[in-house]
Amino acid sequence: MKWNSTITAIGSEALDPADNIVILFDNKATDKLRDVAVLQEFDQATPVEKFVFKKEDSITIDGTTYLALYVGPMVQMNMQAIGHATLVFTDEVPKKPMTNAIYLEKDSKEKLPEFKVGDWITYEHR
Repeated sequence: MKWNSTITAIGSEALDPADNIVILFDNKATDKLRDVAVLQEFDQATPVEKFVFKKEDSITIDGTTYLALYVGPMVQMNMQAIGHATLVFTDEVPKKPMTNAIYLEKDSKEKLPEFKVGDWITYEHR
């Protein structure tokens, strides 16, 4: 199953290549959250209410597909309710991973994907 979302806005403090972390929310995010988040709106054909995402599923951003190394226990509920997850681009999962995070496999030498308003994020559950 696939879910597609469109990037609708990017907060002024949302993207810092040194962090390797991107916070996602839907368009209902508060003003403070909008400053630090990438906002997304799910396609009506793939309603977020049925969102399922597990370890070894994948996310495609800017034409690059990333494998999920770990999916926190809060991700599914948060995505369904407020379109929220924290994407962490890394080559290893920490001993105490964040409960609201999706850890995506990325070599430390690779750049973060580009997030652009109007682009899609595709979530694929096997």
